[in-house]
Amino acid sequence: MATKRRKRTGRSSKVGNEKLIAAIITVLLAIFGFAYNGVNSKSSKKRAKTTNSKKSTAAKSTKNNSSNAKVVQNPTILKGYQAVKVSDGDTMNVQKVENGKFTGEVIKIRMFGIDAPEKTQDYGIESKQALEKLVNGKTLEIEEKNRDRYGRTVAVVYVNGKNVNEEMVKNGNAWWYQEYDKKDTKMQAYQENAKKNKLGLFGKRGYVEPWNYRREKKAAATSRTKNR
Repeated sequence: MATKRRKRTGRSSKVGNEKLIAAIITVLLAIFGFAYNGVNSKSSKKRAKTTNSKKSTAAKSTKNNSSNAKVVQNPTILKGYQAVKVSDGDTMNVQKVENGKFTGEVIKIRMFGIDAPEKTQDYGIESKQALEKLVNGKTLEIEEKNRDRYGRTVAVVYVNGKNVNEEMVKNGNAWWYQEYDKKDTKMQAYQENAKKNKLGLFGKRGYVEPWNYRREKKAAATSRTKNR
């Protein structure tokens, strides 16, 4: 009888140990599962936050690009064009020339990075004539940058490899349009030299930047409308 009891006791002890081990494993698995879910949850939140941040940044970038009409990547180069009309010192109409004849659509160009005096401003006519002298009858290459809010093609114009936009600023026939071309140190240097040597419009007294002239003109027109 004593032997049988010892055998039963041994079996009971063994079963008890197995149950204890099983319970420990269950607890460990539960702890591991909880920890994994916590880490996974944090990782998911982090990924979601990163994605939202990227979307927000992209949205801001799109908004800024659309409002300021800045430079686009991989600009298109149009070759074989000539000026058909120069409106002022920074705007012209161009058209493709093939076999000595104009063909295709007329493209209105707003020259990138420069701002010329308006035709109604002092030196406005001289600025227009300076641009005509540089482009009329010449074969042009047009480096497209983007479109402005008026639908014009914003571009750099070249004649025989010479940057016409730079030539206009270099000789004091247009301003460096810093608002839309802030990092162009070359343009800045050209303008400073033109001012120093009183070239073109800088040889005149009391010159006014065209963007300020337009702002003042618009304010005056608004004031007249209100007083009616």
